[in-house]
Amino acid sequence: MPHLSFEYSRGLGRMADLDAFADGMRDAMLASGVFPLGGIRVRGFEADVQAIADGGDYHFLDMIVRMGAGRSDDTKVEVADALYAAARALLEPQVSTPFMLSLEIVEIDPTLSRKAWNTVHAAVQAAADA
Repeated sequence: MPHLSFEYSRGLGRMADLDAFADGMRDAMLASGVFPLGGIRVRGFEADVQAIADGGDYHFLDMIVRMGAGRSDDTKVEVADALYAAARALLEPQVSTPFMLSLEIVEIDPTLSRKAWNTVHAAVQAAADA
């Protein structure tokens, strides 16, 4: 159940291709070898309201990765480093103003998580088998 949600500053989407960013982050999550394709979700949200530093023409993109419990701290660090590097590589060529990029890993408590209804895994497998 790996989810990558990102919130970004108003107007960043005029500077950077955020659909391509989402695709690239999905690919980076898959390339990590930690997450199953059928569970990966990447989604972004533009900030409706914001105040950044001294009010200058600054931008940000803040990522939160929610992942199931049970992975070692070393694995979580490797995933965080790989995803941050991928995000920076995708965005740096496109962003020309002062910018803040952040990422946080959040582990999902399995006793409080419900996710039994997911037919995407089967659809992905069927597409691979075709």
